[in-house]
Amino acid sequence: MKIYENHEINNSLKIESSCKYYIEILEIKDFDSINNFIIEQELPVLVLGEGTNIIPPKYYEGIVLKPLFKNINFDKDKNIVSVGASVNWNSLVNEMIRNNIYGFENLSLIPGTVGAAPIQNIGAYGQEVSNLILKVDCYDYKDRKFISFNNDDCNFLYRNSSLKNKSLVIYNIDFITNHKNEFNIDYESIQKHIINNDIEIKDINLKSISDIICSIRNSILPNPNEIPNAGSFFKNPIVKKNQIKTDHFKLDDLVIWNIDSEYIKVGAARLIQLIKKDLYDSKNIKIYEKHSLVLITNSKASQEEILKYVYQIQDKVLEIFNISLEVEPTIISN
Repeated sequence: MKIYENHEINNSLKIESSCKYYIEILEIKDFDSINNFIIEQELPVLVLGEGTNIIPPKYYEGIVLKPLFKNINFDKDKNIVSVGASVNWNSLVNEMIRNNIYGFENLSLIPGTVGAAPIQNIGAYGQEVSNLILKVDCYDYKDRKFISFNNDDCNFLYRNSSLKNKSLVIYNIDFITNHKNEFNIDYESIQKHIINNDIEIKDINLKSISDIICSIRNSILPNPNEIPNAGSFFKNPIVKKNQIKTDHFKLDDLVIWNIDSEYIKVGAARLIQLIKKDLYDSKNIKIYEKHSLVLITNSKASQEEILKYVYQIQDKVLEIFNISLEVEPTIISN
């Protein structure tokens, strides 16, 4: 392992941020030494992937753990691929496509690492990573033990899992590779793209679906390497249909998916789109013009400034619709 003091915390919002200690985890055997260091320092701990889903403070008075496990090992007899936690997610998707493995293609171009994927159960275009995972291998730095969670143990939900907010360092994930050779192209935006570009269904393959997904994402979402952002900032809320206030807007003005006879999922982007004209302007942060779920910065915003803007959005949505919006990125506090 390698320990650095007062090290930068890389993040896709480009917040100027650093931490007291930054530890690179190079090997499995490093965990015992890391554990001793954590006990000695008595400081909070943050496990960091690529920093694409965090809102860090200017200075984190704690320890940042950075796993560096980049293995991709196929076991064709068991229909499993074991993947190191620090592998870039989209790189894994491309590797699966090259090996003609179905199920990953709809998750193309999602930023972040493989290790971060199960924590919030990443998903897009009708697919979730929970459908692909066999088990998640972790080290618990509080209990000082290795532990593996099978799929059921993870208690996957919409953008959530039981892996969140625990003293775990994910170092490996086993994915199932023998999914049915079926394409998932029923999502509305995928269908529109196929029709608008005169794509023949018979010509579709894993690579072309990935290309379609990338094209759709690039048309509505900013590249964090070019425009600082943390992707979707709010989860789509699940609420009772009769709780929504309709004083200002009708239900027909909203984007709604029926869950059951009582509950519905509401499109957070549409809620924000309807109220954004009433928000105050911020010098260093704003709503992305092509997608209201995305907040972008000019690389000068602080955590405090971003959260002030976020709370304003939440307050206004609650006031107008009686709906609470939950922030998707992790807010890092001391």
